[in-house]
Amino acid sequence: MRNRRRWGQWAAAQAALVSVLTVISVATAAAQATIKPGMTEAEVRTALGEPLTVRKLGNMAYMYYRNDCLKRCGTYDVVFLEGGQVIDAILRDSHRKYDGVSSSPAERRPEATKARKG
Repeated sequence: MRNRRRWGQWAAAQAALVSVLTVISVATAAAQATIKPGMTEAEVRTALGEPLTVRKLGNMAYMYYRNDCLKRCGTYDVVFLEGGQVIDAILRDSHRKYDGVSSSPAERRPEATKARKG
């Protein structure tokens, strides 16, 4: 009887451990979402999930995602694709990273635009 009880406790402990490791694995994957130049739209969806919307114009596609700084940043995260492959991304969410050279790096501060004279 003791062995059965111990076996039950051991099995329950293992099941709990598997649950915790699964949660950690999912959280880690979400925390490490990295977009790289050359990725396809399907690969971006796998990494970031479904976008809020996708806008297309000619050979270009723009994938918009909510981020964790929308009020502070004033814009959604955007992934730019040309010919079905990532060419740029503006990612402000703290759980996302662009592995290329962004046209709008995170350290860039907003500034007022100046009207052209002439």
